[in-house]
Amino acid sequence: MLENKSNIFIIIGFLIVWSLIVSGLLTLITKVNLLYIFAITLVLFGLFTYLIFILLNNFIFNQEEEENEEEEQKDKKLQYYIERISVKTGQKLDLLNLDDIMYFQSNGDYVSIYSKEKVYLKEETMKYFESNLPPKQFIRIHRSYIVNVDFINSIENYKKNQFIVKLKNGYELKASLSGYKILKETLSL
Repeated sequence: MLENKSNIFIIIGFLIVWSLIVSGLLTLITKVNLLYIFAITLVLFGLFTYLIFILLNNFIFNQEEEENEEEEQKDKKLQYYIERISVKTGQKLDLLNLDDIMYFQSNGDYVSIYSKEKVYLKEETMKYFESNLPPKQFIRIHRSYIVNVDFINSIENYKKNQFIVKLKNGYELKASLSGYKILKETLSL
């Protein structure tokens, strides 16, 4: 609100002029020294202005915060997740249902998609899949892995702050500490 320096000077000028007017009137009424009354009114109006500034700033800040939260909620409600993935193999285009995908593995500029029957290679980023897959079903457990929670059989502590996620088909995937925490939170463990 007061980020602009000219606004600060305007408020200070207004404060001084208002204090002079009130001081002059009080001096006429009370017959006390003008300088003494001016100093008191300047301090009182300064404190009053500062309190109003704080209250308005908090009020405006809280309104903006609430508006931002409402927009985030709308964005979350409007977020659409992919329902299937198309993968081109030669001249053929395969459509993969998410329920058939066990996990995704980073593979350079590509992502390997491990389904129940086959491994596919897709030219896409892990970040894309992380943000466009349903977060309750697919969790990024490591910078190299996104796992379908429906295929998890067990989670074991491997080393300090490292975990192994064992899938129902026997595959084992590394999980970082942050990935383990997200997995634990999502699965309510």
